[in-house]
Amino acid sequence: MRTVSTAGAVHLGDLLHRDQTAEVYSGRLADSRTSVVVTLARSRADGSRREVFLDWGARLTRLSAHPHIAPVTSVGLTENGRPYIAVAAERSTLADVLTESGAPPAGQVRALGVALADTLAEIHSTGLIHGALQPATVLSGPGRKLLVAGFDATAPALAHCLPPGAYTPPEHLEAALAGSVHASPAGDVYALATLLYGALGGRLPWLAGQRSDAADPVLRAAPVPHIPGVSTALTDTLAQAMHTDPRHRPDAERLRDQLASLDIARPLAPGVRPTTVSPALRPRSGPRPTNLTGGAVVEVRPPRRKRATLRIPRPLKVAATVLLAFMSVAGAGFATFAATHANAEPSCPSTDELTEEVRQTYSDATVTDRLCGDEGYVAVMTESPAGSPESPSSLVLHDAGDGWQIVTVCDDEVPAELRDWLSCP
Repeated sequence: MRTVSTAGAVHLGDLLHRDQTAEVYSGRLADSRTSVVVTLARSRADGSRREVFLDWGARLTRLSAHPHIAPVTSVGLTENGRPYIAVAAERSTLADVLTESGAPPAGQVRALGVALADTLAEIHSTGLIHGALQPATVLSGPGRKLLVAGFDATAPALAHCLPPGAYTPPEHLEAALAGSVHASPAGDVYALATLLYGALGGRLPWLAGQRSDAADPVLRAAPVPHIPGVSTALTDTLAQAMHTDPRHRPDAERLRDQLASLDIARPLAPGVRPTTVSPALRPRSGPRPTNLTGGAVVEVRPPRRKRATLRIPRPLKVAATVLLAFMSVAGAGFATFAATHANAEPSCPSTDELTEEVRQTYSDATVTDRLCGDEGYVAVMTESPAGSPESPSSLVLHDAGDGWQIVTVCDDEVPAELRDWLSCP
């Protein structure tokens, strides 16, 4: 049971997510019907921690006046001293758009990159760092304008350690594996270049095999390949921004200028350009995942009932296209945090719940990511400790009403969205 029902001028609604550091709630502003997502620290901040958070909040509030940063509607402390931040909610994210519409034209991706790099430059100029830039933290706002959200991932008193993944820069892999929070402006540039490379349809060598390969420093040192049908100058620029040594990357301002001045008409890499975005580069669950109307996945943690039957809601479709022209995009916030309703359908089980189910068959396995489909199917990615009998890196579970059963991963009965996410042939 939570101990507060309001956070400043925000009335809290449903609990959407909980981790060791913070809780995420739906909410609305007290003086309007504006829907917001609230990240609330689980403990109070005293002394210097309070001052550091309030200074961070003041800078973020000023920065949120930028037209391409997700609006921060409220930031401060509750009556009992718990830090919180409230960000305007949207219904979908760039991850949803890339999933539904595929890889946008290269010119639109370049324009997106110019806009995002420009906004990152503004963020860094204030002394702030994003630390969790990926398609799931770029919201699709009014007029289909893209806004980045997710600052809470590195915020004082709210910081949340993210597991190593496709968007973790090489220099932060060790910290991520150790469970500590680490971010830098150069890391933001790496994440942006990875996002753009993925949006072009590129496939990175360290994401082609086991999920754990994303944290392999040797694989991370592999050259970034050209993308068939895409300007080699564009992919070379992105490859430089993904250099394993952060000292060799451009800063956000220089990357913006490089992208803006590129001639991407020729030469093109031989071959036909991919039309889809790699599932590994468009995770639809963000740093603090929730279930949103736009089709994102959930990380709600209700009280667990013994052998409860979990129903998976049918995903809803988001708009099929989005205007990715030269609109600025940026900011930070909550990945798929958008429009969750009080009477929403039963939610997708959390990774903790799925880990408990999987361990009945693979005792050392830990579920690290999942995607829920319709008809009771859910696909999961797993990892096992070094030295233990390794479980499959991916599994599909099905609940037909009598409890979870592990089924064949690429079986024809598995929903197409899950088979695509698992890269089934």
